[in-house]
Amino acid sequence: MKKLCLKIAVAMIASIGLFTTSASAANRTVNCDEGQSIQDAVEKGQGSAAPLYIDVSGSCEEVVTITRDDVTIDGDETATVTGTIVVEGGRRINISAITITGPGPGVVAASGDLKLRYVVITGNTGFGILVAESSQVGIARSTISNNLHGVVAGKGSSVIVRNTSIDGNEDVGIALEDNSTVAIYKSIISGNSSGIAAFTGTVHIEGTTISGNDHGIDASFHSTVRVNDSAIINNAEMGINLEFDSGLHTSDNVAISGNGDVDVFCSDTESSFHDGSDTGAEVECTDFNQLEP
Repeated sequence: MKKLCLKIAVAMIASIGLFTTSASAANRTVNCDEGQSIQDAVEKGQGSAAPLYIDVSGSCEEVVTITRDDVTIDGDETATVTGTIVVEGGRRINISAITITGPGPGVVAASGDLKLRYVVITGNTGFGILVAESSQVGIARSTISNNLHGVVAGKGSSVIVRNTSIDGNEDVGIALEDNSTVAIYKSIISGNSSGIAAFTGTVHIEGTTISGNDHGIDASFHSTVRVNDSAIINNAEMGINLEFDSGLHTSDNVAISGNGDVDVFCSDTESSFHDGSDTGAEVECTDFNQLEP
């Protein structure tokens, strides 16, 4: 009986030790101003299956690569990463309240699942956010500004943008290709060369203003753009350009007006505009492709 009690006691102590190790691995604090590193914190948490929470402060200069699941990087709203955060295959990755700046890309997701909240992605000399290899990325209450490209999604990826400003990017605000999809809700896209550029992709826009770009939307190579309760106004050259069998569908309270040369332009007879919102847009498409609601 004494031996059995001893075995039970040893087992309990070992169990407590395991739980203590797991808890300490799951919560880490990083102050980059004191020479600490986000990447070190990620690597130290690799042995635990528990969710890893990393609280970050200070100015970090590093490339952070995340390959495991369930990682949260939470800044204190003044935290900065000069470098890149890369998600390679990780699921349920969350990044919040942090500024990510150049050189190079700001955030890269490859075969990953990533949510960005209250982030500022600015001054990156390449992509602000690159989404590839069937990744899923959500962006909420954030600012993506003054990068070469804002958000680029490719190879069957999907992006959801909510309550976010995408502005002042040198080339494109949002680009998608290779059968990727982007849904944009209650956001502002302004001051980019092209607000949205779709190449063989699908775009859903709701409650959003697209203004002050050179082109509001460029859709080509069998892309589809659906717009609801939004404004595409005052873009310098044109509101929406459709080419290579692409289509625009509007419904419920859509304004398309005041755009440079023309509001909606179809560059080929295969592209079409289905105006279900009576936008009053100035349209230059063939009669065949100005479809009735």
